[in-house]
Amino acid sequence: MSENYDGIEFKEVDRKKKVRKKKNYLLRFLIFVGILTAVALFLSSGFFAIEKIDVQGNVYYSDEEVINISGAQAGGNLFWGAGASEIRDRLGEDPYFAEVRVKRRLPDTLVIEVEERRQTAAIVYGDEYIVIDEQGIVLRKSDVDPKVTLLTGLTVSKMKPGEKIEVEESAILSSTLQMLQVMTDGDIYFKKIDVSKTIIRAYIYDTLLVKGTPRQMKDSIENGNLQKVVNNLFKNDTTRGTISLGNGKYMSFSPEF
Repeated sequence: MSENYDGIEFKEVDRKKKVRKKKNYLLRFLIFVGILTAVALFLSSGFFAIEKIDVQGNVYYSDEEVINISGAQAGGNLFWGAGASEIRDRLGEDPYFAEVRVKRRLPDTLVIEVEERRQTAAIVYGDEYIVIDEQGIVLRKSDVDPKVTLLTGLTVSKMKPGEKIEVEESAILSSTLQMLQVMTDGDIYFKKIDVSKTIIRAYIYDTLLVKGTPRQMKDSIENGNLQKVVNNLFKNDTTRGTISLGNGKYMSFSPEF
């Protein structure tokens, strides 16, 4: 069965064309630039002028000395005029500063965080002293006693500030510096250490010394035996004599000096 559609009229439906809105990229860009300009002007305003310089982490240098060395100044803009890279560079030239960080604390404070190398010992060099840290880095040369443990008997071949000192007795210096780190933690202090021989002589007083290898001293301090002997001598008002260390926990005392 066939059907005839010749007599049927088909109505045309008007289809509305979708109008695409034109995106105004130029206007958006200008708005974005305007916002950036406004932010930049605000950050450059006097509201963010540096009024305080806060120094943190310093021990050897005072706050004023750190500020003077760094060249940091009040009055500049906290964001554009602080000179953070220049501050890091200037302080980085001083061997005492192992690390420097410059931060901003809104709205008006410039923060200089430093990590200093610690004076651990001084190598006696003629009439002068070469001050070094626990890694053997040369911090400075002084003609005044720096009031740290003095090391004698070393032959210095190179001493450049900011670099590791070079001595002919490098192995014994390294082991002695390790022993000095333990000494600090073990609440005992050596005024002077003669490292001219394998058996070093560590002076608690000018007339009271400890003899042994750096390893023996390190072990005796770590296990607390040396401190016990020294404390007993102090209780008996004994400030003259020689404490000789051996392997293990062996230790002897002689009143002879």
